Amino acid sequence: MVAYKLVERLDALGALGRYTVTIIGEEPGPAYDRVHLTEWLNHRDSGRLALVQPGWSEALGIRIITGKPVVSIDRERHTVQTADGVGIPYDRLILATGSSPFVPPIEGADQEGVFVYRTLDDLERICRRGSDIGSAAVIGGGLLGIEAADALRGLGLEVVLLEKAPCLMNRQLDSDAAAMLEARVRQTGIRTVLGVRASRIESWNDQLLLFVDGRPQPLVTDMIVMAAGIRPRDELARSSGLAVASGRGGVVIDDGLRTTDPSIHAIGECASHNGVVYGLVAPGFRMAETLAEILAGRRSQFRGYTPAVRLRLVGIDVWSLGDHTQPGDCLKWSGKGLYRQITLRGKHLVAAASVGPWEEIGFTQDVIRHRRRIWPWQLQQFLESGTFSNRVERRPVKNWPGSAMVCNCLEITRGMLSAASSGECRSVEALAEKTGASTVCGSCRPLLSELIDDVSSTVAFRERAGLLTAAVASVLLALIIVADAPIPTATSVQTGDFWDILYRDGWWKQATGFALLGCALVAAGISLRKRGRRVKWGELGWWRVGHGAIGALALIMLIAHTGMRLGSGFNRVLMISFLAASLFGAGAAAGLGSRHTRLTFWLHLLAVWPLPVLIVFHVLAVYYF
Repeated sequence: MVAYKLVERLDALGALGRYTVTIIGEEPGPAYDRVHLTEWLNHRDSGRLALVQPGWSEALGIRIITGKPVVSIDRERHTVQTADGVGIPYDRLILATGSSPFVPPIEGADQEGVFVYRTLDDLERICRRGSDIGSAAVIGGGLLGIEAADALRGLGLEVVLLEKAPCLMNRQLDSDAAAMLEARVRQTGIRTVLGVRASRIESWNDQLLLFVDGRPQPLVTDMIVMAAGIRPRDELARSSGLAVASGRGGVVIDDGLRTTDPSIHAIGECASHNGVVYGLVAPGFRMAETLAEILAGRRSQFRGYTPAVRLRLVGIDVWSLGDHTQPGDCLKWSGKGLYRQITLRGKHLVAAASVGPWEEIGFTQDVIRHRRRIWPWQLQQFLESGTFSNRVERRPVKNWPGSAMVCNCLEITRGMLSAASSGECRSVEALAEKTGASTVCGSCRPLLSELIDDVSSTVAFRERAGLLTAAVASVLLALIIVADAPIPTATSVQTGDFWDILYRDGWWKQATGFALLGCALVAAGISLRKRGRRVKWGELGWWRVGHGAIGALALIMLIAHTGMRLGSGFNRVLMISFLAASLFGAGAAAGLGSRHTRLTFWLHLLAVWPLPVLIVFHVLAVYYF
């Protein structure tokens, strides 16, 4: 998934043409959505999980090799060798090998009927087995284990969930939250056995015997699914001499996503950044976006990721935000079947967890992510009601602060979405494709729909009106300059009026000229807002309105500076280029129908391109002569 995101981002940055790209995958098909893997059990349609459409690689001019994993890296010769003995050269090598399921050291774990829960092939084998049996056991009480247990229950099986820790999701939840979660899991019909360690698996007739330390009788079941965590796929890095983190492993990378070999990068679950291996797709996507910017020649760094974990089961809503391993003061609130817990370090929120709906989850993640201060009255309010504000009803998305989190998975804020939706993104699909919001768990998709509706009915209307006003003004001013006669000046020094002063007085001539130049530079600078990802202030649509308004003001300065004279030689070329840029820019702003908008936009850029050189010649000629 992160390799796909890397290529997608390179294409969006216009940098894909810099490289001859080869993607090599171990699985038989191209990238698919592992986040929604469990949903396959409901529809059994692999196409609905596909991240790429047929012909995708051909359209982008990239090469995809599937079913033939890389078995070795020759760092001296800059080549990789696949399982069929083919050598492939590289200038930059990106390791996006992901992770493999962790299988606990249980004797007999290789028995028939024991499965892992990781790929489409795994789920297909589980389904074939599940169609003829009545029970299953899941080893692992974390996020994946609970999700797998619920999926097996959906197949009509009696399910028991085993976890060696004393509580479910022990890395994300405290004992109180975990107890509430366990009660809700049991209500679904899943039996839980906690604080036990499986030691041996044996076959018995057509069933399996699962022996557990401390229990005399084994658990009898028809199928066992291992969902006890993951381990980074770092074997290629190890065999090629790259640094690998101790403990859980993972290819060691710096903020530039470089390994100890500068020509080799690593992203996703196979990478270890500052000693952390992220077992989530969202930080992998963030790494992919950062690396794409680096490969495109931009300056970018990966500074880590604030974890946001959500358990997605029907009727069970569990969130875990931030790093719960950090020391700090823990505050809890429970009531009405809800539970919320926050961890403070000094006056800053560093982690939070909840069981049950929490309307302030976006605000809470924003506070954790930016290490914002929590005020005493907010803490008091939390202890009394479980919220940081007296007003607990959800405000419309358009009224959220710009920094408020909408897509918690990818840390995409309302401001980022508003900027995109007030630009070219006028549908939920376009907004999701542009920003990535709702492409991981999908829970924020209704918020995107709400935001698109708000933009279409309010901001977009006002933006459109502003753009049309600026466009009409620009067209009228440009046509006046072209069609009308030059403003006459006096033929005698004994007479003269305002226009004579503007046109003949040296000081005014310079003032109007430099004012015109300033308008052109400001308009050009504003146009870069669309392409500057780091500039987050203000809505993009209103920047466009400002660009059009300053363009109209530049035409007024042009009239004052030239008296509507087209001039001759280079000056005439300069005037024609400026007027053409104004007319085509107004056409792009007005729309002229969706089919022609892009054409007028590119004609606008084509007319703007000669202006810097012509203006330099004009200024040099004036001051030289």
